[in-house]
Amino acid sequence: MFVYHLLVTFCLADATSMRLLASRLDAAAEEITRLQGASVAVGLPLTASPELAHYEGPLRNLVEWCHSSAAEIRRRAAIAAQADLIGWTPSGDNTAYDALMTAAAGGLDDQLAAFDALGPGGDMAAFFAVLTPAQALGVALARAAQVGARAGVPFELRFAANRQLVRQAHAEAVRVGDKAAAARYAELLNPDRQLLLFDPRGQGKIAEVRGDLATARHVAILVPGTGNSLANYLGGPEKDFKAIHLTAAGLSADTATIVWMGAPLPQSLGAAAFDLYADRSAPKLKDFVDDLRLRPEVHTTLIGHSYGSTVTGHAVKAGLHPDNLIAVASPGWGVQAAGDLNAPDTKLFAMRHQGDIIKLVPTADETLGIFIPLPDTIAGHGEDPVFMPGVERLASGSEADPGFGIDMDAHSDYFGGSEAGRRAAMNLAKVVVGVDSETYEEARAAL
Repeated sequence: MFVYHLLVTFCLADATSMRLLASRLDAAAEEITRLQGASVAVGLPLTASPELAHYEGPLRNLVEWCHSSAAEIRRRAAIAAQADLIGWTPSGDNTAYDALMTAAAGGLDDQLAAFDALGPGGDMAAFFAVLTPAQALGVALARAAQVGARAGVPFELRFAANRQLVRQAHAEAVRVGDKAAAARYAELLNPDRQLLLFDPRGQGKIAEVRGDLATARHVAILVPGTGNSLANYLGGPEKDFKAIHLTAAGLSADTATIVWMGAPLPQSLGAAAFDLYADRSAPKLKDFVDDLRLRPEVHTTLIGHSYGSTVTGHAVKAGLHPDNLIAVASPGWGVQAAGDLNAPDTKLFAMRHQGDIIKLVPTADETLGIFIPLPDTIAGHGEDPVFMPGVERLASGSEADPGFGIDMDAHSDYFGGSEAGRRAAMNLAKVVVGVDSETYEEARAAL
């Protein structure tokens, strides 16, 4: 066993060498097995000679040892390869690299075994609380896929785990020659990024936070709408949530803002006419927010833009109860009346530009329903929140517009950009931090 650990330690500087060692061990075991088989084939098995018979058992054990050792070395090589993605620099911060190399060398075997034994329902908070910072980081990086979105894991460790997942995605994009994806993932590796969720498969999933989530007194969660995916996250939903955060943090430094794209969104207006995506996304959004385990005194605001508002409405119906719920340019929360949300303690707000084309988009039950009766559980998103009793309509900065025209840019202009967009963002931010916001009626009266 000493020789085995010595070999592993000497090979740790190079994951490729570790894999080569594992291959050599497997080859040695196969050669022993081949020679034993050959001796039987020519009628000279080891058991035929009393002098050699006692070697049969040790040789069988040696074959088993070679195969099991090769498997263990490959497991450690996989961890060492993750360290290689980070790299070591003579003058930089090598904390993450060192943590992974410690895990690859066997220094975290007990901790990794304990983590694996916890299973999906294990108490992550209690597990990580008893580890040293170096041990906790090593486990988080070595088990990044299991840690990145896990409830109870300290936020900083989730950030580290998701950063490692981005490194893996970047390496794969480079390998297959996907320059657009590689550039996107390189941007997500910037030091200021704090990801609570990352998955590049399919449309992709991501949740990013700005601000200090552990100490914030105000937390906003933004859910974007139709047509968004990981491919257009940068410059799209990312830009919007940054704008909201900067505006809200300017009013209160104790603010954190999250953008959540943790489930597929409809990619066409036709698909957005149906509730299917909202129904599937709602429990995931609820679990994500619940799993943040924010302090009871934290003031939470859930903001849904376009179809994202339909997702938030379904999540609230499913039991997610933020302090505030804001529908921005919404096709509907999926209810006919505010009371149908079953959230009496949640303050309800809605915002829509006068010229936003969303006001002209019919629901599926108003189009297909003419020919095929469609139940509310499949199509249609309910009443427009801006007209719903019990919902405060917020000023969007477009109140001077006559209301019968259409501005093709209005639907995406709530988070900065134009003067109206900046006023809209400020009004949303005021709700987030709990200060008086301007209502639609007040803005109209002031004209």
